[in-house]
Amino acid sequence: MTMQHRRGDFGNMVSDAGYRKLDKIADEQRIRISNLAMASRRIIADYPELCAWYCLQVMTRSEFTVEKYLYEENVEALVPTRRGEERRLRHRTIPAPRLPVMPGYVLVQCVAKAECFVALRRVKHVIGIIGGCEKPYPIPFQFVEKFRKRANEGTYDSREVLLTYRVGETVRITDGPFASFDATVIAIDGVKHRITVEASIFGRSTPIELDIAQIEKVW
Repeated sequence: MTMQHRRGDFGNMVSDAGYRKLDKIADEQRIRISNLAMASRRIIADYPELCAWYCLQVMTRSEFTVEKYLYEENVEALVPTRRGEERRLRHRTIPAPRLPVMPGYVLVQCVAKAECFVALRRVKHVIGIIGGCEKPYPIPFQFVEKFRKRANEGTYDSREVLLTYRVGETVRITDGPFASFDATVIAIDGVKHRITVEASIFGRSTPIELDIAQIEKVW
């Protein structure tokens, strides 16, 4: 419920300039929410041919926060997860947490409208949209479904993996939003079976943390 206040409700605490600033913020908020509505599940259901999946770059460790906020705004968002490792602390076992398979990214399905992308870009903790607001990169539907399916099957969960990659090696990303991109290995975590690669995405070198199961050798 929106509360309306008369200018005299707060006495002389707010100047005319302050009211103008508050009015501007309120207008921007209404516009943002209106534009974000174009990413709603209702739009996807009514106009599926106009919608696609896109990738938001977000602040690390805020993936679930962004996903929850978008869900509450009726926006179709997805953060595929993996099971981490159990930890022992003072004779207690700490259950394995659910972690993002790809830290720093949230997938979102919406209609391809500039106003919608600008609204998504303004969501708290969102850094940007892969490809930019004007020409964002549409992720092929089959890439998203494969990514979701493998995450649900536990493909990326903690497990024993034989590492056969080396730093500096060129690899190909096989699933997720960047499937089919070639990349260079820049770091390997043999304990967690994680690998960090650097891919050229629309002319920008982008470091991406992946599960070892998300890459393959380029022969």
